[in-house]
Amino acid sequence: MKTSLALIAGLGLLAQPAFGQGAQAVQIKNRAKEVVNQNNVRQGVPPPSQATPPPATPRPASPSAPKPAQTPAQSISKIKSDLAGFKTGAIASAEQKQQFIKDLAVSARGTKPSLPTVTKFVDSLIAGLSEATLNSDQQGRLAQNLEAVLNSKPLPASQFDAIIADVQAIMQVGSVKRSAAAGIANNLRAVGAEVRR
Repeated sequence: MKTSLALIAGLGLLAQPAFGQGAQAVQIKNRAKEVVNQNNVRQGVPPPSQATPPPATPRPASPSAPKPAQTPAQSISKIKSDLAGFKTGAIASAEQKQQFIKDLAVSARGTKPSLPTVTKFVDSLIAGLSEATLNSDQQGRLAQNLEAVLNSKPLPASQFDAIIADVQAIMQVGSVKRSAAAGIANNLRAVGAEVRR
């Protein structure tokens, strides 16, 4: 009886530190995921936004039908061009910012996010890009992810979360501080939340 009591007491003492590490374990796991995402960006692993199912083949339009919106490829190209215009150490002009917001709005083919939400995201992204050093491939990857978030209504939640994590990883690989990159990702998540309603 005394041995079993001693054994239970000993296990209780050993289990207590393990329970206290729960929050630390979650934090360590999240940081490990961030490192994996950053390595994927560095190694050129395709972004999660490329896993989106191809759009349905459109039926031929009648001559009187309205002209379709931009294709995803056109949207990505325009967003990438806008991203390339934001230079490290330079302050973006009001015209650049407005054009970028307009191009993001045009890229959203379904539910459009609100202007204040997009503006908050764009402000944080431009601030991050002023300290970032993104190469052309990273700018293209970021453009793909932004276009995917703007049209993310049909995506599963896991793929949406992976795209947001990839954006944060791109910014961190581009030398943006973790806190700023997380802020950009959170603001993009807010944009996506409005699109996904």
